[in-house]
Amino acid sequence: MSENSKKPADSGSNEALSVIPQEAQLSSVSDDKEDGKAKNILRIAVGTVNPCKVDAVKKAVEKAINLSASTHKVELHLEGFQVESGVTDQPFGDEETLTGAKNRARNAYLAFRAAHGCFPHLSFGLEGGLEWSSHILDQEDEDTLWCMAWMAVYGKRKAMVVDLFASTQSKFYTADKEPIFGLAKTAAFMLPSTLTILIKQGMELGDEDDKVFGRNKSKHGSGTVGLLTDGMIDRSAYYEHALTLALVSWIRPDIYSGKTSSFMGSLVCGSSK
Repeated sequence: MSENSKKPADSGSNEALSVIPQEAQLSSVSDDKEDGKAKNILRIAVGTVNPCKVDAVKKAVEKAINLSASTHKVELHLEGFQVESGVTDQPFGDEETLTGAKNRARNAYLAFRAAHGCFPHLSFGLEGGLEWSSHILDQEDEDTLWCMAWMAVYGKRKAMVVDLFASTQSKFYTADKEPIFGLAKTAAFMLPSTLTILIKQGMELGDEDDKVFGRNKSKHGSGTVGLLTDGMIDRSAYYEHALTLALVSWIRPDIYSGKTSSFMGSLVCGSSK
């Protein structure tokens, strides 16, 4: 659910808050050299400081790179930013939830530049939401409430980024003049009536989990999905699959075209920009 909401962010006022262990961070956000050879640094911004969400982005990015055609060695500068979602604390429906994810991705993109003087290669926004279903009714023949989330990736497909993520099946791609969005939705699961009643009373889902399950800040831990599945699927794993799907435009740039593409580029394993 939303960590911050209500209004669009002013990029100049966003404070970068690191949630990655020190050993996983880099001292620089630009390409460096080691033993005379160029070192590729992939700059990633995340529109949240929630450790579960940042961890999910890190795992999805690393998995995509490891399974790609790239022979690059790359280090991640991955940083979470406390930004505004521009939606309510408890988003409902696809439209509001997706808007929150896109706002977070775009605002983190700007916050990274404000903090470091350069844009990230990719920026991620994750927004959890709820949706009512009239197709599946509860025991009282009332609409049921379902939990879901939208993922947004924001950035350009060009040079090093495409080399790092593209499938072995991709030979050519259309480079982007302006950043594009990659979008995906998680699986949805039905909430029990004990939680649904509290949501009808205006309580946010994360606060409900703490009350019903006797936890503290559960949305920064395993989340609702972790509590209901007894840890078989925690919050980070729940987001990770959808984050991978949101990256398909970078994994298969040859068959996903962007609206602002400007020229054709070929995959060159030595590019580092």
